[in-house]
Amino acid sequence: MDDQTQGSDPYIKMTILPDSGIELKTRVLRKEPWTPLFDETFTFYGIPYSQLQDLVDDVIGEVMVPLAGVDPSTGKVQLTRDIIKRNIQGELQVSLSYQPVAQRMTVVVLKARHFSYLLQPTYPYVKVNVYYGRKRIAKKKTHVKKCTLNPVFNESFIYDIPTDLLPDISIEFLVIDFDRTTKNEVVGRLILGAHSVTSSGAEHWREVCESPRKPVAKWHSLSEY
Repeated sequence: MDDQTQGSDPYIKMTILPDSGIELKTRVLRKEPWTPLFDETFTFYGIPYSQLQDLVDDVIGEVMVPLAGVDPSTGKVQLTRDIIKRNIQGELQVSLSYQPVAQRMTVVVLKARHFSYLLQPTYPYVKVNVYYGRKRIAKKKTHVKKCTLNPVFNESFIYDIPTDLLPDISIEFLVIDFDRTTKNEVVGRLILGAHSVTSSGAEHWREVCESPRKPVAKWHSLSEY
């Protein structure tokens, strides 16, 4: 929570998109804006397992309207704002291919772009973590690229992954800004595989698994870490 939440009474509202029609929400925590602790569990019923891959909400844009200075007491207020693409974290291009005979996954970190919001050139590198379920089983990283907002990596990594484990494998990409004097900053994150939270990430992984021996390269929007 930041300073803008001071004096607020937070709660969380949940629904299953696109057409659940069911909305659940937590209790309101009054006078707890800084570190609200809800500790509540909710269950949605009647959702077929086959539909889970399609129940992903990809935010394509957002509008922020400051209400300071707006007087609703004068009647209906009409406000027009441009929709801003929600991609402030940048994008990462990666390629994956799986060799079923050798039972190996080749991961290529290709390029990154759209980091202009950082205002100054960075020293980026990409850390690649492989998870089986929630357990990290491998980690590697690219070389640091100097003073650039559009780095080209073109670095490949090979991981031994048995075919029967693929449904439980996730690959996490962390784009990190290297800093010699202070703590390195994670610029953005991408997850492909079992724990992918975007439709593009799930689709990329599905194409790789269904097209053995074929490299599949795609651009992905990064999310906050």
